[in-house]
Amino acid sequence: VSGEAGTTRDSVDLSREKTGRKYTLVDTAGVRRRSRVTDAVERYSVNSSIKSTTKADVTFLLLDASEGLTAQDKRLVELLDERKTPFLIVLNKIDLIPPKSRDAVLRDLRNELAFCAHIPVTPVSALTGEGLGRLIPLAERIYAECGTRVSTGLLNRAMEETLSRHQAPVVRRVRPKFFYLTQAESEPPTFVCFVNDADRVAESYRRYLERSLRQLFGIRHAPMRLHLRSSHAKKEK
Repeated sequence: VSGEAGTTRDSVDLSREKTGRKYTLVDTAGVRRRSRVTDAVERYSVNSSIKSTTKADVTFLLLDASEGLTAQDKRLVELLDERKTPFLIVLNKIDLIPPKSRDAVLRDLRNELAFCAHIPVTPVSALTGEGLGRLIPLAERIYAECGTRVSTGLLNRAMEETLSRHQAPVVRRVRPKFFYLTQAESEPPTFVCFVNDADRVAESYRRYLERSLRQLFGIRHAPMRLHLRSSHAKKEK
């Protein structure tokens, strides 16, 4: 086993049991920058690794703390976030960072990944074992959050509380009017908010709605979809 991306070509499955539950960990090929992918076999392995994330219950994205966040790392985070893949970031080789500098390293990383602030970052060391015990419990929590179902009563209360706490801003001289919130599906939790004109809801307010609903529904780390639908779209159903 090597810490360098590109040295693992085939996926390796490792099964283990903990507290009566069975887990299968799939170690896939590392993803390197395109300019460093040297042959067709490695290209296939990289594509296979990315496709594997669609089959996993939770994906562990392994980053190297000693390298900092690379452009390729950020693209992978964006890809997983856009696909609503349940994942967490495992920041390996934290033992190579001086203890006094670790908080700054984590802070800088989270600032660069502010667009997906709900994704947890867990510093670990595969060499010393530091932090490894937190990974499975965190993955279990993310998996549980993916199956979140919210009752109609809580949906209504959440909508009322969210809107009363912070009104939607006026857009083109009109303030959007929100009607109600429904849950369309789970895995990931998907919510539909009906509004008189979805085009008048500012993107900053949509992000506020998502943050508020995450907090109220206890969806801290799992992916979540929030669709804004104009009232005329509701009548077409």
